[in-house]
Amino acid sequence: MSFRNAAATVLPVAYLLLCLVLGGSSAKNQLPHLWLQLISTILIAGVIYSATSPMRHRPAMIIVAALLAIAVWPILQLLPLPAGMWESLPGRDVIASDLLDLGISSLPNMPVSFSGQETSRAVLATLIPITFILLVAAFGNESGPQTISWGILICGATSALLGLLMVVPMSPLRALLSGLLPYDPAAGFFANANHQVTLLLMCLPLLAGMSGRRTAPNRSRQHVFFRQTILGALLILFLSAIWAAGVRASYILILPVSILSLCILHNSFSRRAAIGSLVLIVASVAGSILLAVNAPALEGVAFADFSITDKGRQEIVWPTSIEMLKDHWMFGTGLGTFSNVFMLYEDPNTVKSVWINHAHNEYLQVAIELGILGVLAMIVALAVYLKVTIKTWTESPDPDSPLRRAATVSCLVVLLHSLVDYPARTPAILVVLTACFILAVWPKGLATLAISRRPSSTRNRTARGIEI
Repeated sequence: MSFRNAAATVLPVAYLLLCLVLGGSSAKNQLPHLWLQLISTILIAGVIYSATSPMRHRPAMIIVAALLAIAVWPILQLLPLPAGMWESLPGRDVIASDLLDLGISSLPNMPVSFSGQETSRAVLATLIPITFILLVAAFGNESGPQTISWGILICGATSALLGLLMVVPMSPLRALLSGLLPYDPAAGFFANANHQVTLLLMCLPLLAGMSGRRTAPNRSRQHVFFRQTILGALLILFLSAIWAAGVRASYILILPVSILSLCILHNSFSRRAAIGSLVLIVASVAGSILLAVNAPALEGVAFADFSITDKGRQEIVWPTSIEMLKDHWMFGTGLGTFSNVFMLYEDPNTVKSVWINHAHNEYLQVAIELGILGVLAMIVALAVYLKVTIKTWTESPDPDSPLRRAATVSCLVVLLHSLVDYPARTPAILVVLTACFILAVWPKGLATLAISRRPSSTRNRTARGIEI
């Protein structure tokens, strides 16, 4: 195996694992995040320096361009505005009054962002998906869908196993792990169990995609049996870790994810099947919500509920966030500044020991922080996802169709969980979401295209390396 082939196989998987270990929390001021951003910067510089030809994965480069375009507005939110223009923006009169009380008679030029430091940190977070995309694009076609899929499954299995070890009473490693990872029980590498469940739910359709993918004709029955046994063991591991985490969101999402995973295994999706599956998904979501909220059997089992109680989210966080949106819908408050601005709006009589760091609705928070341009970006992103999903599920099948369809379901897990949480604010989930979207847009025949361009003496060896 050449160095390029080895790098194409190892680097994306290694970077996924690195993001899982260092990026399990959404907090912006942690040392692991700084290390992750430093390593990402070095990798980006190395990829650009070593690139001897244009990046060959066109969809990946389009995604990089889109991420850079989205980052333009948060960067503009950091540029200082004339004092008169800045003071006319909604909500700035409070800050202006405080500055005058401090004896500052002349207001300085100020940016749109309420906190330039927090916005700068949020912008730096885009280094993580860009790094992974460049690692895939720089090494061209060798880094195929199966490599990325196995990388995600390895990440999920590692975090699931760690989470289970944290809750097994007789585990000899429990005391050691509890000292090293002072987080929620069964949270794995994450700061709370909600994001652990998000990762594991994203892995379930990928298991179906790997199982439903057609294997090479020259594979023996023993190889196929061994492969399916591994996937079955991973399924048991993921389901056990999901149940151990005890997050109500998992009980709501697992039924539609399971239905779509079964559709992936069937490897066909007619119009009649689409209508039937849609009805089943809607019914299963409604039933899951009723079960998770009202079932006495789950009382005390689902202990981790979006890091904040339903009552607090409905009566305090969301109404206050909507008030913030009414004032800042045009220009936003600055990416990453939600918690700073929320303190200006919350009722002192309702303030408790719980610190509200997010809106627990990603779409609402993006609208608050980025304003109307953020809303337009979300609409475009959702439209692109919908177009990719429809194309993936209705096109003529090929060997990698199950993986592409599975990737769209994995992305859907994040989109749905974002209605009541903030999974994509966690670097580990963000990079897995990026990997899944790359899988979803992976062109047909890209993995075999690289083989046909090599000398005939190396084709068979490369093909054996790609098929897993």
